[in-house]
Amino acid sequence: MNPKNVMIVEDEAITALYLERNIARLGYDVCHVTDTGEDAISYAREHDIDCIIMDIRLKGAMDGIDAAAIINRGIPVIYYSAFVDAETMGRVQSQPHSAFLEKPAPFEMIARSIESAVN
Repeated sequence: MNPKNVMIVEDEAITALYLERNIARLGYDVCHVTDTGEDAISYAREHDIDCIIMDIRLKGAMDGIDAAAIINRGIPVIYYSAFVDAETMGRVQSQPHSAFLEKPAPFEMIARSIESAVN
């Protein structure tokens, strides 16, 4: 059985590296790491992805919620962000196939969220 492909979209380099290493240790294939929504969209158009870990505030012109809405191929998205204001949470809750974890979440919660998303 092939490992599930997880894309990480995170503009904080240390957080992205932390996620990448720990997700790989769980046996998933971290297929792509990027810090912009535009690059995430471009990658998703050309590759199979089983789950996306998506920060909300990103480098570039768009945020993670807008990027996920454009990708919108039924790929589960786990938003991982420190921004929990009412407007942001309303936008997240309107997105299909999504979950939200507030930074910093224990990695066990991230792992459970990924497992739930890909199965």
